[in-house]
Amino acid sequence: MLHLIDELKVIPGVMGACIVNSQTGVQVTNLPAIFRVERLALVGKHLLRLYAAGRISFDDLTDITLNYDESVVVARELEKNTLLFAICDPTFNQNLLTMSFNLLHEEFKLGNYTGLDSAAVTPAAGESAASPAPTEAKLSRALQELLTGMQEALGKILGPMAGFVFDEVLENWQEQGSPDFSRIDELIEQLNQEIDDRDKIDKYSQLIAPALKNFQKG
Repeated sequence: MLHLIDELKVIPGVMGACIVNSQTGVQVTNLPAIFRVERLALVGKHLLRLYAAGRISFDDLTDITLNYDESVVVARELEKNTLLFAICDPTFNQNLLTMSFNLLHEEFKLGNYTGLDSAAVTPAAGESAASPAPTEAKLSRALQELLTGMQEALGKILGPMAGFVFDEVLENWQEQGSPDFSRIDELIEQLNQEIDDRDKIDKYSQLIAPALKNFQKG
């Protein structure tokens, strides 16, 4: 199956692709290592939900396109509960990607794919293939606004994965203690660990600094 999505990377602007099943998680991916398997599974889960909602209004729904400032996610349902999605630069050739999706979809329906590379799709020890949805927590309005600003800033660093990364880290942060500003440094440190790049961490710190100062001023 890997050879099917590898052909998508030949298209200018396509960073890589992933095939996800709602029950078994990630089946195959050729995206860079920053796109961790457990998060790709979570992305696929959300995209499948979007598909289910879209089918209610549009019986002929084929592709879903999500546009972000620095990236674009294009997804197609290959069969029930199985989804293909590609992450691209904003300048990608959408017509060429659609044609490639069509060919890959036909190959998938015909069963013309080989076994999976389990090493490429196995989560690290202690990590699940699909993360649970963030839990609800009582946050002050001011803190909610701060967190929203921090998530938007993360989008400028991580692109389309930012929302899923932020939700997961926020959930862990809420489980570890009271969700208030006195623990905001812990949240930032956890986000920095996910960014895992010194230059990008410094840039993120600069982006959120004004929001942190405004919160402290009240």
